Amino acid sequence: MLKKINVLLLAGGKSKISMRKFTGKENKALIEVGPHSKPMILYIIESLKKSKYTDKIIVAGSGEVQKLVKDMVYLTIFDGKTIPDTLKSGILPLKKDPLILISTCDAPLITEKHIDCFIKKCSEWPGFDIYYPIVDKEIYQRSYPSSDLRRVYANLIEGNFTGGNILLINPRIITDFADTINDFIYFRKHPLKIARLLGARITTKYLRKYLSIQDLEKKVPELLGGYKGKAIL
Repeated sequence: MLKKINVLLLAGGKSKISMRKFTGKENKALIEVGPHSKPMILYIIESLKKSKYTDKIIVAGSGEVQKLVKDMVYLTIFDGKTIPDTLKSGILPLKKDPLILISTCDAPLITEKHIDCFIKKCSEWPGFDIYYPIVDKEIYQRSYPSSDLRRVYANLIEGNFTGGNILLINPRIITDFADTINDFIYFRKHPLKIARLLGARITTKYLRKYLSIQDLEKKVPELLGGYKGKAIL
């Protein structure tokens, strides 16, 4: 049986100005969506709590967010000025964990089945320090056709992929490589800029359309002091 994973849920992101005017909500986590008009964060919390493989949930967000979810989760904390600040604060109660699950709050379409499938697939590849889900463009478009315009895709040898909204990570990476994590978070929606962070060789391969998933996985230990990464399809 798989050991249960503790979760850090990031709920401090601000919505775009156009979205604020439409919804009246500054915080993305509180935007109401779906047939029941519930705040987005409630959908992901419900899915995390239903998952077979998740345990304690820590939510990092504003006072308003904390008030909404405090009775549903293990712990709430205030988010920092930047995402890396929030990550470093959020992992303090979990710093002894070998791996933790990190999720964004603006992913109401993620279900407990998605979470369980991801964690189970990660368990089939032991020995890595960061696991990141990637989804083939055709599969994503077929599953969520109305959401396609909001996704960014990277063109790799194996196909076109978009990233997931969750990842499994060794919390020591966040402590040891905060600046690197910050760069990747900042450019997460710009594949070419991410490629440039990875160096000239990766950038050239990406531009010439012969960059592979394996190329990216091999680059992770160079950037993160030996920590190993695995893409999960």
